[in-house]
Amino acid sequence: MRLSTPHEPSFMALAISVLGAAALCHVSAAQGQETGLTSLGATGGLNIPSAYVLNPGTMALSAGNYQDPKFGSFSRRQNYTLGIGLLPGVEVFGRFAEYQNPLPRVNNGFDINGPRDISANIKWQLPIAIQWLPKLAVGATDVGGGAVNFRSKYAVASDEYGPLHWSLGYAKGESALGRIGGGKVLDGLFGGAELRLGNTGAAVLAETDGTQRHAGLRYYSDRLSMLGDSQIVGTVQRSFGATTLAGRDADATSFNVSLVVPLGASEAVRKTRSQNLAKPLPPIASTATGGMVASSQDRMDRLAQMLQTSGLDRVRIGALGTDWVIEYENYRYLQNEADALGIVLGLAAENASAGVTRIHAVALKAGQAMLQTSVEVAAFRDFLRDADAPLTKDAFRAGSPGDYDPALVQWASGASGTAQRRTWARVSLAPAINYALGTEYGAFDYSLALNLRGTVPLWRGGEVYTDVTQRVSHSDDVAPGRAYAGLLHRNGLKTLALQQSFWLGPRLFTSVGAGKYNYVNYGAEGESMVFLPWNEDTVHFKGSYQRNHENRLARREEAYAASYRWKLDTQTWIEGAYNQYTDRSTGPALAMTRWFGDVAVQVFARKGGRSTFVGMELSLPLTPRQGMGAGPVQLSGTPRFAQSLRTMVENGVNQANYVQPNAVRPVELSYKPEMEMLNSGRITPDYLRSQVQRMRESFFLYARDQID
Repeated sequence: MRLSTPHEPSFMALAISVLGAAALCHVSAAQGQETGLTSLGATGGLNIPSAYVLNPGTMALSAGNYQDPKFGSFSRRQNYTLGIGLLPGVEVFGRFAEYQNPLPRVNNGFDINGPRDISANIKWQLPIAIQWLPKLAVGATDVGGGAVNFRSKYAVASDEYGPLHWSLGYAKGESALGRIGGGKVLDGLFGGAELRLGNTGAAVLAETDGTQRHAGLRYYSDRLSMLGDSQIVGTVQRSFGATTLAGRDADATSFNVSLVVPLGASEAVRKTRSQNLAKPLPPIASTATGGMVASSQDRMDRLAQMLQTSGLDRVRIGALGTDWVIEYENYRYLQNEADALGIVLGLAAENASAGVTRIHAVALKAGQAMLQTSVEVAAFRDFLRDADAPLTKDAFRAGSPGDYDPALVQWASGASGTAQRRTWARVSLAPAINYALGTEYGAFDYSLALNLRGTVPLWRGGEVYTDVTQRVSHSDDVAPGRAYAGLLHRNGLKTLALQQSFWLGPRLFTSVGAGKYNYVNYGAEGESMVFLPWNEDTVHFKGSYQRNHENRLARREEAYAASYRWKLDTQTWIEGAYNQYTDRSTGPALAMTRWFGDVAVQVFARKGGRSTFVGMELSLPLTPRQGMGAGPVQLSGTPRFAQSLRTMVENGVNQANYVQPNAVRPVELSYKPEMEMLNSGRITPDYLRSQVQRMRESFFLYARDQID
């Protein structure tokens, strides 16, 4: 029941490593190129890494069947890798390798007879840009690990001359499992070349990894718009002169298939997408000439109808001096609040009466004002037509609405000023998965379930919600009485709670709940967030208290966390925390989060008592960019689905990485205020200004057709 585990660095060393990685955000970005992925988990050739790295925000997934013959002879040979360009010049890869001769299954018995390894790889391209000097990088494979099979450290140089790409480096490998004379991968002098065959997308490769030689063919597909501009890379390779540890010939043919996915989209890409949507807006002058001029009330009524047609709820419009104020509630565009904001600002700017100088948009959640933004009408009209963002960013204002007073607004008469509520219940569906990966019992043991959440708004900021879980599938070892029975999802009513969210002043937001949690517990939970006045950092306090009355001896669970979130920029967050974990251990935690569009990648280290865990979490929306519009019952997916992989650091007390699902787990709130109310924490002025091209894109995608 163990996993591959790192050696014994101190928590302070891990913290320094995370902070050092964050500092690299300010290093100039590496130059990107089309590149293949090696079987060991890195950008490069067939088996050897190159000095190139994945661009920031690029994710690469691979599957293949290469196996170094020095590890033995196996009928099942599998390699799976997941890599991310985490920072400029830095890529990280996770690899799962399984080499086995499958055994008959025995209840609660081990099924392992060969390497089954989870490993992490990292590569850093040195920030050196000198003409005629090749790219230089240093890296490590299988960093840490109690069950080390693929550890190596290397330095490599790479360059290209027309269609020819070459790499040359030196590596120091370690014997598998530390055995004298054991197999090594990537050891000694290595090098190789790749020759691109014109514009065919094909290339031929030849290389040595320091222990054996390889040759192969590789094909790079065009960017596939149907897969979000992803690229498929396929490789076939053959080894030459490969031998087992006993000296027997072991040449073999293998393959690798990769999917390279760009996460998010740059401002330039969004600008181009908007331009390609065609159907240009009429010239600004034409909106104020000819025919009968509509009254301000008529324009407000028309705007309210357009916003409702766009799927928004609780719409009301009013005047504040020479400005217009639009309130709206958005549960349709759940991937990012910037999409709804672009629709509101775009339609309002196009419909504003003569003399209206500024548009204020107030986003509601559960009827509670959560975000206030404004923009100059003239600047946004020009921006919709010419996509020139700098002037619009200068005219853009954003902030929390804690001091927003709707009583000062002269609301329109009729339907456009009544904030009519059309949605009375919301239903969302999200997957839930518990798993154990790469243990002696199985390659992948899991329990998959669906969580159905129903939410009914009651009053301003008040909601009652319920979670119902239905198990869908699970592996044999998760069945009752088996090794991982504790991972099996439970069917039935998981949560029934009342939640209240409110502002205590313009910079303190609080959300608290009480009810039934985790099927059998009764208790309360909550989170408070302080938005600092001198920068965009935030301070967070959250906690949960639950008591289980089902057992004869009542059991309670108390967990809390206090943290400071340092925002280096709109994409990079560093968060330090002190926790009491759900297992009642206490200790510090440090995490770095990088946002790529609506996808977040987090690396973390958490210490509780004498145990330290390190890992990575991937978080992404599982709901359409434009979902179901407002109606009596509104259906959606989840705006934020997060899944993590972690491993325990070995030390003198914990000398083996046993599967411990409940150890050193931070407080996990059933109701996540940042996700539900605050656009997953992305509501700062700098962030919203960085999204103006996305706002323009969403206007042309979802609202442009309503403009005559």
